[in-house]
Amino acid sequence: MDPLSLASTPFSLVAVGAVLLCTLGVGTVAHEYAHALALRAIGVDCEIRWLTDRESAGLLRASLLGTWASVRPRNVPADAPAWGLRAAALMPLALLAPFALVVFGVLPDPLATGDPRVVAAAVAWAACALPSPQDFSVVWYAERAMERANADDPDAAL
Repeated sequence: MDPLSLASTPFSLVAVGAVLLCTLGVGTVAHEYAHALALRAIGVDCEIRWLTDRESAGLLRASLLGTWASVRPRNVPADAPAWGLRAAALMPLALLAPFALVVFGVLPDPLATGDPRVVAAAVAWAACALPSPQDFSVVWYAERAMERANADDPDAAL
């Protein structure tokens, strides 16, 4: 069957959209837990907050336009290395590991399958692996992020 004809039926388009949204949800959770795992590995306590804007904007608006999730370091030890915080900020890039296995021929190429659902899932997963602008801010200003986390600043998040 032609991949374009598979995506042209209304049911198939809904299926592709559902796969895309589900993969984005799972990928967002994986992204935030990647930050938390790296922070805990260097001895930094942290909390994960989901839909942090829901109190001020309402659940629907927060889920569509707000911050979906953030990891907030707490009580960063004085001897915690700044490179550890930088690594934690870039840790979601590890979600690209399956695509590296494609390059080495271990896994099949999901884009070559021609199935729009598989392509949508692959694109959504890769999008979740990208560090956010706030993550890059922590990479460049890790010392400031550590100070803000110890000052209990609500904006100190990955």
